[in-house]
Amino acid sequence: MASSRRLIVLFAFAAAVAALVGHSQAASLPARLDPSPPFPAILAQAPTIESIAPGVEYGDYRLRTVAGPLSVHVVAVQTRRSDVKLGVVLADDALVSKGETVGSMARRNRAIAGLNGDFFDIGNTNRPIGMVVRDGALMQLPYKRYALAITRDGAAHFAEFSFSGEIEIDDRTLPLEGIDEMPPNGGLSLLTPLYGRVLPKENVTLVRVQPLSETPPLGRYRIAGIADNTTQQPPGYYVAIGPNDYGYVNVPEVNGVVTVTGDLQPYGLDSLTAAVGGGALILHDGGWYDDRDAPYRAENDKRMPCSGAAIGGGMLYLLEVDGRQPELSVGVTRRELSALMRSLGAEEGLLFDGGGSSTIVARLLGDDAADVLNSPSDGRERPVADGVFVYSLAKTGPPVRLVARPSAVRAVSGAQVPLRVTAVDAANHVVTGAGPIATIVVPASLGNVAKASFVAGRPGLGHLVLHDRRLRGVVDLEVLGAPARIELYPRRPNVDPNGTVALKAGAYDADGYPLALPPTLRWSATAGAIDGRGVYRAAAHDARVSVRIGNALASTRVTVGSHEVALPFAPRARFVTHPSGGAGSVARGYGCGSCVALSFTFSGSERAAYAVSDLPLPADTIGLRFDVHDDGSAARLRVDVRNQINEDVLLDATQLGEPGWRTVTLRFSPDTDAVRLFSFYVLPTKGIELSEGSLIIRNVRAIVAGQ
Repeated sequence: MASSRRLIVLFAFAAAVAALVGHSQAASLPARLDPSPPFPAILAQAPTIESIAPGVEYGDYRLRTVAGPLSVHVVAVQTRRSDVKLGVVLADDALVSKGETVGSMARRNRAIAGLNGDFFDIGNTNRPIGMVVRDGALMQLPYKRYALAITRDGAAHFAEFSFSGEIEIDDRTLPLEGIDEMPPNGGLSLLTPLYGRVLPKENVTLVRVQPLSETPPLGRYRIAGIADNTTQQPPGYYVAIGPNDYGYVNVPEVNGVVTVTGDLQPYGLDSLTAAVGGGALILHDGGWYDDRDAPYRAENDKRMPCSGAAIGGGMLYLLEVDGRQPELSVGVTRRELSALMRSLGAEEGLLFDGGGSSTIVARLLGDDAADVLNSPSDGRERPVADGVFVYSLAKTGPPVRLVARPSAVRAVSGAQVPLRVTAVDAANHVVTGAGPIATIVVPASLGNVAKASFVAGRPGLGHLVLHDRRLRGVVDLEVLGAPARIELYPRRPNVDPNGTVALKAGAYDADGYPLALPPTLRWSATAGAIDGRGVYRAAAHDARVSVRIGNALASTRVTVGSHEVALPFAPRARFVTHPSGGAGSVARGYGCGSCVALSFTFSGSERAAYAVSDLPLPADTIGLRFDVHDDGSAARLRVDVRNQINEDVLLDATQLGEPGWRTVTLRFSPDTDAVRLFSFYVLPTKGIELSEGSLIIRNVRAIVAGQ
């Protein structure tokens, strides 16, 4: 009888905690997404929503849509709360930097959530394009694009900012042309330590100054002397006088005073705590907005990884949608992202830098620090220029409950799921103070806990109850005898005769939530051999490989070996540059019928030269092979292929620098479903001054799976 009463109490406690958590989760983020067209129709969705701090929630939505899978991540922030702060972080705390990952910025600043920010000069200075306000100080002037701004009352705004400023020097007042940039029009600029090292610059006078008052960069400065503009100068404060204003300003006297003034519109600088530049405004007054000043506006309808921010109802939403990963997430168009923002209750929405830059981080419940929660399309975090971050100002208190990661266990019978249990305070900060923790599986038939792992038993629903002498916690349990759906990866496995390939099964319940699986499964193959962990050893010919989980079965074809198919690249090759109109050429039939000579001149703003063919590839193409004549120019040769949803997949082919002919073999990653060969193109190598060069490509062949 006592045991029965104990179970009843535990059930009641678990239900109460689940109801409490569910109520708090529903406060800001919808339990399910229902975006209107043009967002692709949702076939199934598996949302996970949790509070990560007072006023801050995180939602992970795994969607199956008619366009393919989508992985959506949202951080919802009640911006006007006194215990929540929003801020901007610059990579390495500098405008010009090597770049820094969003995860690194979050960790070193103890942020609980964050998102990559502005477009930037990638691979060169890594400097953000638009305005930056950090802790109320103007770090970079606005560019003609919308920016996210946080006012001192905590509210978030989107606006196109303008700046007007002046410098009073040598008893003259002249316009301030720039901050932390050399005078763009030959006038006056102010450089701060954020600019970094000052490289030699002709026709510019550098005046060393020291701050006297106010918050730099606006304020009063003492003149310390004239710096040598023909040699590199260390980071510091300088007034840069360009040739147009040199005749209006005498050589300033040491200990003289320079006064820098200015302000922003439509929100004055004294009203701002933070601001970060963005790209296109894509949601305005609750509807799609076609921003004429948008970067890469021609890509509005291109499906890709996207990052953005949206506001509405006193909330700021930081959004990230993964892309370029057909097995995980195919990405969204800008119009679709706008519709997604609207479905959250937003009225205004701004696009940030996307593609490989798209990264969102958050401190999940039970974690001590923020971590990357999405799957960056580069396969790893890309160093970026800046980001917008969320901080919890709630004070740390005593422990009030126990939480676990994962926060819910979904598994197939026989799976072992590692558990990490921690204590948190009322603000969801991880704290110490928990005693020895006991676990009770309710009902007991669902499994047991051994060596800090839950071992799934018989199918059913229930809870894992956590407790010590004072604290309690509950984890939802779902144990299935068989998944509703099995996916096998890679989707198009290929292996050489007698070679091996590791296959993996992904299992999902009826709603699309992923399920933990036993360490070994019932694999079988019509030829060759496969072990319980999915490692397949090929025979001489193709095979059908299957896996059975309970009464669910999935299979895939494994192709063995490959063959080559010649591609008519030369007849269709044409010359293109980025930006368009650059110098160079494509010459066909250069020494042989299949030869294409690509000549390039990296001068002015030209950054890439292309030989574009846009050829269809044979089905099951797994790579390319071609001959290249290297001119020793040290350029980077890359290949652009496109997949079934017309995404660009950019692949490194080879580094030039060894004159003569050689054969290049380029194998695609298993998840690259290439259907078209778009172009070969060259880029200058990072850190190397490259002005011109040429190369010859011949005998372009597709490597096709199977014999």
